[in-house]
Amino acid sequence: MLFNSLAVSPPPVKKFTWEELAKHNTPEDAFIAIRGNVYDITKFIKNHPGGEDILLLAIGKDATQAFETYHELGKPDIILKKYYVGILTSNELPTFPEISDFHRTVKKRVEEYFEKNQIDPKNRIDIWIRYSFIFGAFIASYYAQFFVEYVVDQTWLQVICAAVMGFSLAQIGLNQLHDGTHFAVTHNPLIWKLLGATHDFFNGASNLVWQYQHSLGHHIYTNIEGADPDVVTADPDIRRIKPTQRWYSHYLNQQFFVPILYGFLAFKVRIQDINILYIMKSNDKIRVNPLSQWHTMIFWGGKLFFIFYRIIIPLALIPATKVLTLFVVADLVTSYWLALTFQANHVVDEVEWPLPDDKGFINKDWAEMQVVTTQDYAHDSFFWTSIVGSLNYQTVHHLFPQVSQHHYRDITPIVKATCKEFGIRFYYRDTFWDAFASHINHLRLLGIRPTEKKIN
Repeated sequence: MLFNSLAVSPPPVKKFTWEELAKHNTPEDAFIAIRGNVYDITKFIKNHPGGEDILLLAIGKDATQAFETYHELGKPDIILKKYYVGILTSNELPTFPEISDFHRTVKKRVEEYFEKNQIDPKNRIDIWIRYSFIFGAFIASYYAQFFVEYVVDQTWLQVICAAVMGFSLAQIGLNQLHDGTHFAVTHNPLIWKLLGATHDFFNGASNLVWQYQHSLGHHIYTNIEGADPDVVTADPDIRRIKPTQRWYSHYLNQQFFVPILYGFLAFKVRIQDINILYIMKSNDKIRVNPLSQWHTMIFWGGKLFFIFYRIIIPLALIPATKVLTLFVVADLVTSYWLALTFQANHVVDEVEWPLPDDKGFINKDWAEMQVVTTQDYAHDSFFWTSIVGSLNYQTVHHLFPQVSQHHYRDITPIVKATCKEFGIRFYYRDTFWDAFASHINHLRLLGIRPTEKKIN
């Protein structure tokens, strides 16, 4: 009895709603949630081996899937324990079950592949060669448009150069930006930041907005209604891409006119950036944390440099009508290439569109969901692999975004074999054109009034 009266009761567990967690989203007050537990990582941010940038984006949020994607399963849990401060009692966005056997197995097998073969998953000389070609094509095509007299005198040659430049700018998005913001090239956080900034300076679009939309939104909540910013729609919208969207008559035959609108992607993104970061302070449901000095400088510095090199310098050299023509040509090429590449992976006619239950729970393991919401294509084509930033291996990319794209071909057989073993369908098309056709067919099917739909 005396012993019981002297026993020390454990301190009460502090409980956080997602709204309370969201308030702790600055470097001086940084909380994060993982698997229902809340951690105060304020003192850890500066010591994070992967740099502070991704943590500054993720604080104030449930970062479970991002954490488990970029770390070896189980290993960092020991470090996290000392930062534990409580539990999360509600959820802002959909949640997933505990890690499945498939997820553990595929992750372990890929890690063992790199260890057994003594391969660094982030370092390949190939990627730097590709970066050099991309920057070389960009510089040469830009210089020729405005500074090579023979080209300047021939408008058709300028248009060709503008198209080449537009394609090069799309490649910066698919390679330098994409690799850097997924930490998939080198182990140096400064390199990642600089590669990400190329998007701001050369494309005039924010790499920070891209990270919120892509890394914390699309990659985590792929094809999930109300959570994946890549598939957010209004009511009514320009296009119907999800079965949950209400049907309107203007969706009929949308497969003929919607792809034309993809040419406005670059312009839309540059304007949307300002709205997301400074007005809405969110990208649909993905909240934006206070901007650091670095991101503020890169954002506005990038916008100013873009205007300077794409508009001011050309206006000093050639007539305004030519400047406008060349600007539009380059933008159309950039926009179409990026849009068509992205649509062929997820907005297609066979992949799944998961729906959470009334409590926001997705009844499928996160890794399994990545496989069934994604379509690959043209694995055997070096040509397509090179010009789509290896996104023809999109399934592997979604499972292992931190791995250099130049390893995708080698680890894809491991992923496909594991999918087969666990009975998970791996969606694949033989060519890019087959993959793109499945996007067009998806638009066609969802453009038909639901009661009249006929599958061809």
